[in-house]
Amino acid sequence: MKKNRIKKCLKLIEKTGLDALLLSSPSNIRYLSGFRQAEGYLLLNPYENIYFTNFIYAEEAEEISLWKTKLVKENLFEAVAKGAKNLGIKKLGFEAKHLTFLEYKLLKKCVTNRNINFVKTTDLVADLRSIKDEKEIKFIKEATKITLQGFEFVEELIDSGLSEKQISLELEKFLKLKGDNKVAFPPIVAFGRNSSVPHHLPCGQRLGRDKMSLIDSGAMSSGYCSDLTRIFFSGKIPIHMKKIYDLIKKAQSLAIKKIKPGLEAKELDRAARDLIEKNKMGRYFGHGLGHGIGISVHEKPFLNPYNREVLKENMVLTIEPAVYLPGKFGIRLESIVIIRKNGAEVIDGDSYR
Repeated sequence: MKKNRIKKCLKLIEKTGLDALLLSSPSNIRYLSGFRQAEGYLLLNPYENIYFTNFIYAEEAEEISLWKTKLVKENLFEAVAKGAKNLGIKKLGFEAKHLTFLEYKLLKKCVTNRNINFVKTTDLVADLRSIKDEKEIKFIKEATKITLQGFEFVEELIDSGLSEKQISLELEKFLKLKGDNKVAFPPIVAFGRNSSVPHHLPCGQRLGRDKMSLIDSGAMSSGYCSDLTRIFFSGKIPIHMKKIYDLIKKAQSLAIKKIKPGLEAKELDRAARDLIEKNKMGRYFGHGLGHGIGISVHEKPFLNPYNREVLKENMVLTIEPAVYLPGKFGIRLESIVIIRKNGAEVIDGDSYR
């Protein structure tokens, strides 16, 4: 399977008119090779793939049969340039989104000194990653199952008198014990008015009189992420909160029912945003409708009012409409869907046809 991914990437490299691609994104390297996210560069080419790394990761890297591991003890950038030169590479692509400015300057100097053109590329591997195979989907489903179990676990803690920070830490521990030894992101636990901050940092706040909580969390399984958001009410739901909750629930449902291959990302965003705007809440929904998910918690495609990227079968997306009323409360509901031939499969719920 990894060989097939590398073959697809090599075809894209050739189509772009390059001789080779230098990968610096740890998640892109993991996608192509299965190697854990580490420090190193992968020189991908039709002749001999070379992974340049340091002593810390060299022994593990040597277990990967898809490349030759080059242990670099001194100048990493010189080693990359020398390796490319020895392979007869004339046009070397680099990942523009994943190199710091300093790395770019040093690498460009080294390769240019060896008469190699250093060419900017964007999203070559990200485009491949955006369409999942069934094994990847299985991993995302496993991570989502664990995340849902986490919500059941955390629901019992909400009324226990623990703070946001304490609950977040307990939830993170639960997700790590059930899944990978890391989570997609530190769980967001926001009580009451804190929920109006989309990515609130859990603090010492304890549950207040309104008895409302926003929990956003994501387990990982076999290196793949989940990302779900739920709202919890302890006791009777206040009428003004229920009105917003029902609006967001309806907006999410409308968007999910619209999902199909061939739709532009911005059209899907518009499906939910139109309803929220008609209810005079548009200015309180300031982020995109969702994003792709996989090895990274946020990856292509991105659902926003401007993205014209065409959605394809087997893309996996979050759908997360929201309304945030500053200083009062926020309601966000987030599900994960797979784009299937005839509609959306909701990983944490039902299918929509």
